[in-house]
Amino acid sequence: MWAAFAGGTVLDLSAHDDRRVRGEVLTGLLLGAYPLDDGAMPALRLDNAHVTGEWELEGREVGHVLSLHGCAFERPPDLRMARLVTLSLRGCALPGLRARNLRVGSDLRLELGFHCTGVLDLTDATVEGTLRLSGATLTHPEGVALRAERLRVTGSVQAIALQVAGELLFTGADIGGGAHFSDAELRNPGRVALEASGLVVTDSLFCDNGFDATGSVRFAGARIGGDAVFSGALLSEAPSRDKHVLVLTGDADADGYVLDADRLRVDGDLRLDAGFTAAGTVGLRGARIGGHLLLSGAVLGSRGVLPGLEAAFASGTPVTTVPFALVADGIEVGGDVEARDRVRGRAGDALRAHGQVRFVDGVVHGSASFSRARLRAPGLDALFADRLRVAGTLFLRHIRVSGSVRLQNAHIGSSLDCSGAHLIKPRLRPDGTVKPSLDARVATIGKDLLCSRGFRALGGVRIRLSEVGKRVTFQGARLGGRTKPGHPVPTRVLQAYGLIAQELVLLFDERHPPAGSVALTRATAASVTDGPGLWAARGGVELEDFTYSAIRADPEVTVRTRLRWLRQVQPDFAPGPYERLAAVYAEGGEEEMAQVVQLERQRRRYSELHVAGRIWGKLQEWTVGFGYRPWLAIVWLALFWLVGLVWFATHRMVRLNSDTDPVWNPPLLATDLLLPIIDLGQDNMWRMAGVSQWIAGTLIAVGWILATTVAAGATRVLKRG
Repeated sequence: MWAAFAGGTVLDLSAHDDRRVRGEVLTGLLLGAYPLDDGAMPALRLDNAHVTGEWELEGREVGHVLSLHGCAFERPPDLRMARLVTLSLRGCALPGLRARNLRVGSDLRLELGFHCTGVLDLTDATVEGTLRLSGATLTHPEGVALRAERLRVTGSVQAIALQVAGELLFTGADIGGGAHFSDAELRNPGRVALEASGLVVTDSLFCDNGFDATGSVRFAGARIGGDAVFSGALLSEAPSRDKHVLVLTGDADADGYVLDADRLRVDGDLRLDAGFTAAGTVGLRGARIGGHLLLSGAVLGSRGVLPGLEAAFASGTPVTTVPFALVADGIEVGGDVEARDRVRGRAGDALRAHGQVRFVDGVVHGSASFSRARLRAPGLDALFADRLRVAGTLFLRHIRVSGSVRLQNAHIGSSLDCSGAHLIKPRLRPDGTVKPSLDARVATIGKDLLCSRGFRALGGVRIRLSEVGKRVTFQGARLGGRTKPGHPVPTRVLQAYGLIAQELVLLFDERHPPAGSVALTRATAASVTDGPGLWAARGGVELEDFTYSAIRADPEVTVRTRLRWLRQVQPDFAPGPYERLAAVYAEGGEEEMAQVVQLERQRRRYSELHVAGRIWGKLQEWTVGFGYRPWLAIVWLALFWLVGLVWFATHRMVRLNSDTDPVWNPPLLATDLLLPIIDLGQDNMWRMAGVSQWIAGTLIAVGWILATTVAAGATRVLKRG
């Protein structure tokens, strides 16, 4: 041993029957207890030895190379506060290692079969090189297997294929290079498997390529200078308590996270993709991602929560707790959020979540795509993203959601694209009624809202008081209905109260009209495109104060068809829809159509009055068309004048006064009787008797009625002008 140390050569004891080396001897050699010859180049290179007793270098400084390979230690070496040039324990078996405040001037090698069955304590240690743990096995199931709190490594941490039974503790560690945990296997079920809160990694973090953790993984408040890669990782069996949260609190407990990355800072991309599986909640609250957040191919949440949610929805019973798959409230992403299928048409490559996905108050400086994702939280908000801000487009194309999508007060810089989305089993209210499948009330969308090309929302859509810069389309959409017989259904399937848009397309299939009411009250659109499917809505269409500047149907319909649509959806008369339709026709130069609409408005108005009002309305309609057909009065006057002319031409009257000798003039007499104000001097010259008296009275009455209705009609015409 002395000779090998003095010459710096390797002493391999694998061929010796007795491989024991006392730890005290190693200590004495390193601390100069055994004199060396002049010119010696000492180094401790020992292979396959069995080290007995105490190897203790506490507080000592050793200027020699320490390389022990394949050695077995009887007791934990004590290297606390020691200062070493280098230390290599490759393939060694230790019952523990006491190395608090250890300082190593180059690499620290604990790899390639290194096995520690106690606590490997590197608290506050400094490694001025690389910490190598690749292929090592750390076993301490009842506690902390590796304690590396506030560890300082100027190089990287290489822990590829590391196997740990117990907790891996890197709280507050500072790594000057990258941290590589690829293909590592961590086992601490029901407890914390990797605690790295406050970790600082100057380069990238890799927990991918077969990384498998049974127990929670924590990177809360960590800082990653490059990418944080969890592609293909498998995380399971987080602490069981507080995995759910009351709906009223709207918060989650980090103790239930399988991956806790709250307040994480990543300068590059955060990759939770390519088969990443978290059988529990992933927490990203307040995280800051400088690049992209990649979720394509990820599977999040526990499948075990689904049977209870399915049963509750089927019975119409609202749940009181919410299981989470992803909690990313307050997250900020500098690039895109990618949760879509990476290969077109392959839904298996998109995100799958069992439980609620939350992005409340999130900010995405690029676009966010959940196209073809599968989100399952029946009876709950499967995607909860109130006040989400997306600078680009939010893609929900062909997404399949068992639950609701909630985007209240969201701000989408470009479009919200829900083309082909299927939203079933929406959230239930406390009374068991159905909430909207897509709830984007008070949202702001810079360009288009697209709910077409097979879009289906069984709970309906709510875009109350939302603002859309260009187009809102529901072409071919199916709103309302139930997933299975007995499931609850909504009464209102489109709530667009106060919606503002440039173009509104409401083209529903006649075979599948909205299965509830459509509310367009106080909505505003520059142009509207509709069809018979809209007006066949089972709950009617609410149109009070609905404002638009142009309207067309696909296929085109006549004005009388539109009036029939209005009658069938408005059993109770309201003047607003008729006035708006008439104004649109008039502004478009179609005065005749506008008059038809106004006539219908007056008919419906008078039809709901008392008997006298209805009679008066009928008189105005027949005589002057409520002022919109004044020529009818002339027709009626001509008709009654002709009746009077024929009668008086064949029935000469007797003079009323024998002192006068008036000329008998039947045409002038009929005219004098019909005109109530003008006196032509004929009706007072003759004595009416018998039938002639009734004819004369009828002409006088008709004259007064026509004069009154003409005056009323003229007044309406003047007001309209």
